[in-house]
Amino acid sequence: GSPSASQLRGMGKKGRKAKLLPHEEELLRAGFLNERTHEGATSRWLVAPSTPSEDIPNGHTLVYRPMGDAETSFLLQTGCLPDTQPYQAIIEGEAGRAYAEKFLRGMKKVDTSPTTVVEFAVPQATYEELFAMQHKVEDGAISIGLGDKAGGGLTMFNEALQMVPSGFRIVLVKRRPKS
Repeated sequence: GSPSASQLRGMGKKGRKAKLLPHEEELLRAGFLNERTHEGATSRWLVAPSTPSEDIPNGHTLVYRPMGDAETSFLLQTGCLPDTQPYQAIIEGEAGRAYAEKFLRGMKKVDTSPTTVVEFAVPQATYEELFAMQHKVEDGAISIGLGDKAGGGLTMFNEALQMVPSGFRIVLVKRRPKS
């Protein structure tokens, strides 16, 4: 559940002040995310394991996307990704998750201030169609761009999300204190 007083004392002063968003608090309280904030941290980290392969719906694959708060909020409200990013990458499998996490861990830079990595279960056929439209290799992972500057498959991806009940979940959150 939530961090103990001694865990919070061990955090850096800045990390302690990082206030979670309501949906993050709810996921932490419900046990869907676990606090993994380390001693002296300047941010709070919430983590969930990837969906085990035996729990992935038949005929589906897992893809990951690093997202900022506005995009995550839109997804939580509508069940779809907004048409706001020119590239809007999804990356498949464990290599995809590792690549998506690099954006939160400061190893990759983008101007969208990512705070969240989301795992999506999408039909394998949809993934293959999107792959055929556009893909590129980045740091050992295959990235598919959904945005209009890439493959333009956002509508197809969102339609696939609507077909899979609870087809996405948050697997990593980095919450910084307001500066």
